Amino acid sequence: MSSRRPYDDTKSLLAAILGIPALAGFVYLLLVLVNVVWRDYGLAAGAVVFVLGFVGLSYGSYRAVELVRSAGGR
Repeated sequence: MSSRRPYDDTKSLLAAILGIPALAGFVYLLLVLVNVVWRDYGLAAGAVVFVLGFVGLSYGSYRAVELVRSAGGR
């Protein structure tokens, strides 16, 4: 008998449906922010914002996947 509950697949699918567009939106906002900082403060500041944003998005994505897995999803 499988240890998975019947709604686990639905929960994983719902997390993917909501999470993928949210991640795309955050990437878009990061690029807009980098563009504004680059324009106002120069290339070095834009690069710092990009690296910090990339690390933040990577960590956030990792935590989201771990939360879905701990909740019984895929």
